[in-house]
Amino acid sequence: MRMLSPFVEEFLRNPATVGSLIPSSQELTDKVMEPIDFATARCIVEYGPGTGVFTDLIIRRRQADTVVLLIEVNRRFCRLLQQRYSGQPNVHVIHGSADKTGDYLAGLAAPPVDYVVCGLPFSSLPRRQGWRILEHTRQVLQPSGKLILFQYSLQNKKLFGKFFRLLDDSHVLLNLPPAHVLLYEPLQDGK
Repeated sequence: MRMLSPFVEEFLRNPATVGSLIPSSQELTDKVMEPIDFATARCIVEYGPGTGVFTDLIIRRRQADTVVLLIEVNRRFCRLLQQRYSGQPNVHVIHGSADKTGDYLAGLAAPPVDYVVCGLPFSSLPRRQGWRILEHTRQVLQPSGKLILFQYSLQNKKLFGKFFRLLDDSHVLLNLPPAHVLLYEPLQDGK
């Protein structure tokens, strides 16, 4: 009997924390990476890196001294990521929650966050947890920082708008399921 991939197994085990049944397409990963200025980014955070589809690109394109913080709630994915990136300087894999990012960054003495890449399935998260994650993300991003969200539904766009100003919305059809890539900047004092 053929074994399922870890990604599929984890999706079937807990679809609320794994947003899709299959990893992201090349078209989606390219669109998510597009806004990142890898030449100047000093700190990039990724929420829910899963099996590392976006992480591989971030690590390949970043400067050697850029801090990359990966926050993964799924224990199995976290172990996989820790093994894969154990030899990479300035790459930190944390088994934890995105609403504790500030604590993780402080523990690392990391520079201010330039980019947060996030594919968390906000449609599946409890509303209160989604609010906490977004509020916390706004706090850890520097004022010129960017939140890059990819979502399979736009049902939470109004929620995102309470914390961030939308800069771009792209629909990536060549992905299963099709996805939206939303680029945001943090609102300053509610503006």
